[in-house]
Amino acid sequence: MTTSFPSTHYACPCSDLTSAPTPPSSKRASIQQTSLQLNEEQAFNPHSPRANYTLYPIDHLLFCDECDEIRCPRCWTEEILYWYCPHCLFEVPSSAVKGDGNRCSRSCYDCPSCTSPLAVTQVSQRDEALLRPSDATGGDETYVLQCHYCDWSTLEIKVQFNKPTKITEQLVKQRKSRTSASKEKESSAKAAISHDDAFANLTTFYKDQLNETGEPQNAYPGSPYSSPANLARIMNIYGGLSHNALKKTRDKPQPMREAKGHAEGQTSFSGIDSDTGVIQRLQSSGWDATTTSEQRLSAPVNNEARFTDDLWPSATRLRTRRAKRCKSCRHIIARQEPKVGSMRYKIRLLAMNYIPRLSIRPLNPTVPITNPAFHLRPDMPEQEKLQPHQTKQYILTIRNPLFETVKITLATPATTPGNIASRVTILCPSFTVGPAGEVWDEALSASTQSASSDGGRKAAMASLTGSSESSDRQPEAGKIWEKTRNSTSVIVEIIPGSLKPPPSIVPKSEEELADAELEEDEDVLEVPVYVLAEWETEVKPGESVQGRKEVGGMAGEKVRKEVGYWIALGVGRIAG
Repeated sequence: MTTSFPSTHYACPCSDLTSAPTPPSSKRASIQQTSLQLNEEQAFNPHSPRANYTLYPIDHLLFCDECDEIRCPRCWTEEILYWYCPHCLFEVPSSAVKGDGNRCSRSCYDCPSCTSPLAVTQVSQRDEALLRPSDATGGDETYVLQCHYCDWSTLEIKVQFNKPTKITEQLVKQRKSRTSASKEKESSAKAAISHDDAFANLTTFYKDQLNETGEPQNAYPGSPYSSPANLARIMNIYGGLSHNALKKTRDKPQPMREAKGHAEGQTSFSGIDSDTGVIQRLQSSGWDATTTSEQRLSAPVNNEARFTDDLWPSATRLRTRRAKRCKSCRHIIARQEPKVGSMRYKIRLLAMNYIPRLSIRPLNPTVPITNPAFHLRPDMPEQEKLQPHQTKQYILTIRNPLFETVKITLATPATTPGNIASRVTILCPSFTVGPAGEVWDEALSASTQSASSDGGRKAAMASLTGSSESSDRQPEAGKIWEKTRNSTSVIVEIIPGSLKPPPSIVPKSEEELADAELEEDEDVLEVPVYVLAEWETEVKPGESVQGRKEVGGMAGEKVRKEVGYWIALGVGRIAG
């Protein structure tokens, strides 16, 4: 629900909460009845619990020019175009993504402490002199991976490199040598073997046991004939033997013995001896020296790391560049350029460029209207609440982003849906909006108007602040309030309802009192408005007009298009 007013949210037609109103039986329209007839069941309810997943700001929506419909994140599907590394910006083929564990195979690594990118840095002579001779890797120059954000480096885990290239090979080589040294140390101390070695030994032991017991080995692993059930079914179909006959002819396998010793994969619990050193290290280093769950899960090499000194740099995870397709027609509605380093879009159908935009503001505001982002400041005045049963007039402005003249038809229920019924009347529900032009045309027209009359700047400031220059001007039914080249404003009269029930139906019991209590944000006055935009455009050569209402299908002829959608105008909060 919105927290700043006024606001405008657009409803996606993919939800069953939105339904188009029926066209009128007669073409006569009055103040109380718009040119589109609305029933209470057809009206969109902004206070519905499911409306939170249907209403979006216009900058969060896309548009499908094949279906002529608004598209929200639930209406499009994403497909992966390619994988790339965010550090080196190299594109990775899809065949190598799974083999590399979805990580960059080049010299791109992330800091295990803060996940920032690591840079290859040469160790200075002063720092190199402080290193112990046993830590030196040999060579004239020494390099390390260093984080420029938290100042972590591979010197903390005693890892150095001889050259600034092929960092992955040097890192893997040093990790293997350190792992083998730790295994030799554990074997000399008669400790338990590692998990990988125990699994390999246990696998070899079970294979030998199968050979000794005479259990037949599978000659076709990974094939459809690898399962005994599949073989029995095939033999029953083609061999004429039943499944029971196969069971009788099959000899009972001999029981397998258990593994004994480390050579066969058997390990015993030695947690008391191993945890003693960990407890002593924890007492000396403190809690800050231990790793977090995020650090342990950042990379497979850090799964068993308990202290920060055991963290190794992890390869950078790959990113994907994706395109968006409409679920209905599979048409691409957003796609970036194929170049990895480019942030430009080759195709991007924004809804704000294809449908009219609506905004609302008070006709005579008592508090100056500011940017909604500034309402979070404590020095800004609070927005005045709406008084029940007092008529308020608002200016509803419709802007046309298209290059054709658009006919707009507005429809709204006489009373807003929900527990609090407010009366809404649009004085001019049907009108036209002029076409939009180029940016330079708008700038030149604005400068010309301001230069020709001194009232142009005053009118612009009045439109920004919401103040009306002509206080003696009164809204009239059936007439527009203001019109520019690509925008039209009309007057909307709203009578807010009361939060308190009438005295005749005051709840007496506790259950009725609980039902009468207002839910969260139920005092917010949101007006649902159905917008129908119609215009005509020329058919371009090679343009598809499938699924659209058309007057002609040849190139150069006129094709009529229409777009209908619901919006929710956030007016304000009703006073209690």
